[in-house]
Amino acid sequence: MLTKTDFIQYLSCPKSLWLKQRKPEVYPEGEFSEYAKKLAAEGYLVENYVRQLVQGWPDAEACSFQDVFETGEGLHARADMLRANEDGTVDIFEIKSSTSVKDSNPHNQLKDAAFQTIVAVKTGRKVRNIFIVHLNKDYVRNGEIDPAGLLTFADETTRVKGLLAETEQQITDALALLNEAAIDESSCRCLTLSRSHHCDSFGYFNPGIPKYSIYSLPRLSGRKLENFVSEGRFGLDQIELNEVTRLQRPIIQAHNVKNPFVDVADIENFISVLEYPLYFLDYETYASAIPIVDGTGPQEQLPFQFSLHVLHEHGGIDHFEYLADQPESPRQLVETLQGAIGATGSVVTWNKAFENTRNKEMANAFPNQRDFLLGLVDRTVDLMDVFKTGYVDIRFNGSTSIKKVLPVVVPDLSYEGMEIADGTAAMDGWNKMINEEDSEKRAQLRTALLAYCELDTLAMVRIFQFAQTLVRDR
Repeated sequence: MLTKTDFIQYLSCPKSLWLKQRKPEVYPEGEFSEYAKKLAAEGYLVENYVRQLVQGWPDAEACSFQDVFETGEGLHARADMLRANEDGTVDIFEIKSSTSVKDSNPHNQLKDAAFQTIVAVKTGRKVRNIFIVHLNKDYVRNGEIDPAGLLTFADETTRVKGLLAETEQQITDALALLNEAAIDESSCRCLTLSRSHHCDSFGYFNPGIPKYSIYSLPRLSGRKLENFVSEGRFGLDQIELNEVTRLQRPIIQAHNVKNPFVDVADIENFISVLEYPLYFLDYETYASAIPIVDGTGPQEQLPFQFSLHVLHEHGGIDHFEYLADQPESPRQLVETLQGAIGATGSVVTWNKAFENTRNKEMANAFPNQRDFLLGLVDRTVDLMDVFKTGYVDIRFNGSTSIKKVLPVVVPDLSYEGMEIADGTAAMDGWNKMINEEDSEKRAQLRTALLAYCELDTLAMVRIFQFAQTLVRDR
């Protein structure tokens, strides 16, 4: 059987799909699967509002949901919505939780619709029009959700039909591959893709790739990656420093000398511009296809929590925190933060683009706090930058995520064993907390959320203090 989800996976990595179907016992379920589950769950939420809207259409009785098409050759498709036309044709509606039509891998919605169309035609349907139903990025909730304002019906008939011949050939190729009892399992085509685009089964098909490899180099250009692969150069010891960028060189140097790359002057430059007290700030946010708070839109990041550690010049530390107990605009969060942050002192974050974007969004939403929030933007520095060029350990494996840096430089502090241990889990945990009726379970989730966010900013304090020791002990 070849489903739409299978087909999209085939387009990303054919061998990965073959392994999933032919050798499920060794197939490693991973990020691809989890992301697909998230998209499916959000899609059903959006579909509920499509159903509400369609009930008011004059031809509502001609519309049906979740129609299944199956062919003798093993194709299986489930149309989100189908409309029967008076001339005997049907219109296909693909319902998505995105705020625009996605037309590139790994989540090509036009290919989704092309697959659906081909399977429908093979079962005897005549398809007239094809729509991608997605969320209106300009919609802002004000009271009850307005389905007509929330949804956009994009007529993609021309673009999808232009893909049918290509898609049909790809379907034929996919079925042929799945019918193969054995394939070359020595590699997969993800070799020429960056690490973030590797299939779940990359390690299975490419077991000879070193733990620290060319895929550890951030922002490696596609052409350069293809050249290294074609030459069989995967190990970092096979790459010359003059072949990579300034940001990539420290990773190779740290690997080759088997010691961290340290540029004390670079670290000192970062520290020298800081003004005490230092405010280590982290937000947790919730993004949903259907906005849950007035004044927000689809997939908009809603800050619901912050943790703030304040490091004074002579070493004293204070901690402040906020966690919303119900869906609400972040006005109270901002007011609480404003009461904790003084008029002077640097704001330290990890990946400042995220916090600063939230600050700018909240400045637009709350004019009375605009000066304060934009002032935070001006005062914010990014501690992550130190670990791009100032201190690079090969054990980071080319990442500057705090989850990679912390266990290396502050091994006594860890996220391991925490009930909530990453941002995605925090988003899910808050959603469960605000909907939980059992007071004991609700309190448990609240404690877990507070502990996680507090560790994020404490981790920044400890990492910063580690950086200070490098300057002091040089």
